[in-house]
Formats: sequence, structure tokens, C-alpha cells
Amino acid sequence: MAQIPPHLQNQIRKFQELQQKAELLGRQQMQLERELNDTERALTELDQLDQNAVVYKTIGAILVKSNKDKLKEELNDRKETLDMRIQTIKRQEERTKSELEEKQKEIQAALQQPKMGDFGGGFPGPM
Repeated sequence: MAQIPPHLQNQIRKFQELQQKAELLGRQQMQLERELNDTERALTELDQLDQNAVVYKTIGAILVKSNKDKLKEELNDRKETLDMRIQTIKRQEERTKSELEEKQKEIQAALQQPKMGDFGGGFPGPM
């Protein structure tokens, strides 16, 4: 079997890097969506409490008493930030998938190109 030319090896390496990037973006999106879901659930629970209810928030490994309205504002800010980050990652993921498809086409085209020795005798083609 013929050896893969250096330029094609480079294309394959770039393709693999794009695959890894796409996987990483997918994992990041899933993590952010879980955080968004948790934030939305917390906001729903806060809405169901009466105005004078005692609420706590976690800071590291401790719970701290908080004001319901202030906590709600913080959670809404967090939700907005998470929404923006998810949209950014989705755009990056789309671009990466597009680049992956293009790179795959380039590699397939390079693999299908005939080489000088493919016809035998070192001639470029049949005579």
C-alpha cells in the first residue's frame, strides 16, 4: 500500500482536530444547558414562594441567607448569561461542522486522485 503524502497527512490531522473541537463544543453545550435548566427550576421555585419567605443561596460549600428579590435578580442574570453562552457555542458548533464537512470533501477528493504510478510503467496514462 502506498504511503500517504505529507499534505494529505496534514489534512487528516486538521480533520481530527476539528472532530475533537466539535466533541468539546457539544459537551460544553450540554453542561451549559444543564446549568440553565437548574437555574430555570430555581426561578420557578422562587416564584412559588411568598414574598416574606426565607431563602438561602449556596456560596461554595455553605448556605447563606439571602433576599428573595435579590436572589431572583441574580438568577435571571445567570440565566441571561447562560442563554448567550449557549447561543455562542451553537454558532461555533455550526461553523465547526461546516469546516468538518469541507475538510472531509478535500480529503476524499485527494484520495480519489490518480497517482503517476497507478497505470503501470510510470507513464501518465494509456497510450
